[in-house]
Amino acid sequence: MRQNDKLYIQVTQEIGSEKTEKREYSRMLEIHDNYPKYVLRADASAGGNYEGIKTMHIADFLLSSEY
Repeated sequence: MRQNDKLYIQVTQEIGSEKTEKREYSRMLEIHDNYPKYVLRADASAGGNYEGIKTMHIADFLLSSEY
């Protein structure tokens, strides 16, 4: 990733219910461009993909050399 590249980030402590999941991802799903979208979580079950939105543990994102 280059310095001027654009990406979207949503940060949450945890997603413990379907209602919370919908809230955390719905805004990102409303963005209709091709920039990367991430939901960063602090809970142990972070990881995966939700309709094209990458989900990661916040520490993994911050320590990654990709960003």
